[in-house]
Amino acid sequence: MLKRLDLLTESDLLSDEHYPVQVIFNDIYVDQFADIVINYIARGHGFGTEYGACVFPDDLDEYDIATGGMFDGVEFGLHNGEETLLDYDTFFYYLKKVCERYLIEKLNETDIIRTALRDFQFRYNIKN
Repeated sequence: MLKRLDLLTESDLLSDEHYPVQVIFNDIYVDQFADIVINYIARGHGFGTEYGACVFPDDLDEYDIATGGMFDGVEFGLHNGEETLLDYDTFFYYLKKVCERYLIEKLNETDIIRTALRDFQFRYNIKN
């Protein structure tokens, strides 16, 4: 059976507008989490779940760019149309929190997850 974790709670949200972030991170299956963090997020690529998607600017195709879909940051969108755009520092706040909670369940993946977090920090020049 596929398992999900409650990686973000309502009290973790910096703003009510960030609800899509909570839904999408909590919709990741445990057995897919490390792959998504290492092979997608740390490389500046988004991912999708049953309820929505996380999108980085490099994920956009020519049509999106031509129709004014460009943005700076990370966009979370639910299939019901609810969206929020985060700057990279705010996204990193959530990414770090979900990784810390994930590692409670998967302590053996600490090194690869921490390396992915450092890669993301470097890619987007995040100081904290």
